[in-house]
Amino acid sequence: MKEQRHRFLCAVCALALVLTAVLAPAAWAAEGADEAQAEAKTTLTAADAAQMQQADAAVTALTGSEEYEQMSREQRRAAALDELDGLARKGLVRRSSIRTDEENGIVSFTYSCGVLGGILFTPADELEEMTLDAGENGLRPPRGLAEASPCAEMPLTEDVREAAAARQNARQSDENALPDTIGRAAIYYAFDNTVNSSRFPYYSYMQGFWEGMGIRTTMNTRVTLADLRRMDRYDLCILSAHGAYYTYSYGALWKRTRTEPIILLTEESTFYKDIIYSFELLSHRVIKMNGLYCATADFFRNAYRAGQLSSTIVYSETCEFLGVTGSVDESMAEALLAGGARAVLGYVNNVYTVYSRSMLWDTVNHLGMGMTIGGAVTHAKDTYGENDIIWYTEQGGRRPHAAAAYLVLYGDPNARLNVPANYSLAQRADEITVDDILGEVLDRAA
Repeated sequence: MKEQRHRFLCAVCALALVLTAVLAPAAWAAEGADEAQAEAKTTLTAADAAQMQQADAAVTALTGSEEYEQMSREQRRAAALDELDGLARKGLVRRSSIRTDEENGIVSFTYSCGVLGGILFTPADELEEMTLDAGENGLRPPRGLAEASPCAEMPLTEDVREAAAARQNARQSDENALPDTIGRAAIYYAFDNTVNSSRFPYYSYMQGFWEGMGIRTTMNTRVTLADLRRMDRYDLCILSAHGAYYTYSYGALWKRTRTEPIILLTEESTFYKDIIYSFELLSHRVIKMNGLYCATADFFRNAYRAGQLSSTIVYSETCEFLGVTGSVDESMAEALLAGGARAVLGYVNNVYTVYSRSMLWDTVNHLGMGMTIGGAVTHAKDTYGENDIIWYTEQGGRRPHAAAAYLVLYGDPNARLNVPANYSLAQRADEITVDDILGEVLDRAA
């Protein structure tokens, strides 16, 4: 009896499979075949690139409009979905790939050729700046560029002031003098285009100050994927950009999802760049967000697969570089360490801008004084707080964001710049007056 029932059930299952294969919509079958074929591609054709550019033009027309800027989060999401619906009808986007990630504020999708894309419907700064009125949380609202004062917001601790004085004085003496260059640094600034920027003056100030300390600092304000392949030229690389946690669907027949951190650049997608980056795009090492290129962990893993980053410390300010609480993702750090990086620093969760900037300021200042990266990060945390909610509440804030952002160090905590171990940066500080303490350092930073 049991055997007969087993045979009956098997027959029912077989019949169901046959009916599914026969009755499945032709459009679904065609789309599945197209996806399988697209996933096998290694290069983009001119037709593929042209179709992507057509889709990108529609997306950027939406996200770059004044109307979109004024929309609420919910209105942006609806507008993004409506735009992608239209692109799917034109065959430029796979309808089955459209996915709304409410938590991270992204609608992800796949272009018809298999490249990944997305539309960000949450403003990138929404969780980063202190935007509440002073009456609500005791904090000042963000100041405009005209009122910005990097010197006022980024005070120097006494040990850094002494180090700056010692640095200036050492230049006037051959005895125990520091080398003219103690390291080379690059700030990969991709937050904005620097026009009317409330952020840029602070980074410009930091660049000038660190130059005076002997850290030869380059600031790249037009960061491209090609630039990110040349990080091995520097002892310290600072990734100052927006980050996100990107979720997408993949698979021709059996749909699966994957979530990973991405770094958002300001490099605009073009027809010719799509062709040049075709392998990276098709292998999902690079994706497009709002028509701009973004780097994934696999991008760095491939770019430095020969271990070229052997003398480099990488400090990332990007939000969600290490994922989010409850879903920590170490793929970015692992990729850079696999590429030879001596140490990698990054944040879990979205981080307040001022906290992140202050932590960077304090950490690099103390690296310039000869501290190890582990010691410098510890000093920064002791100064500004273990996480950004601690810092926020100490400023009088009463409505912190949901999850605290905290900085994590991977790799060698003893990595350092080229400061001689036997040199005491503060040994000559008592020989000059307070007015002379910063000397050339502040002159160059002005």
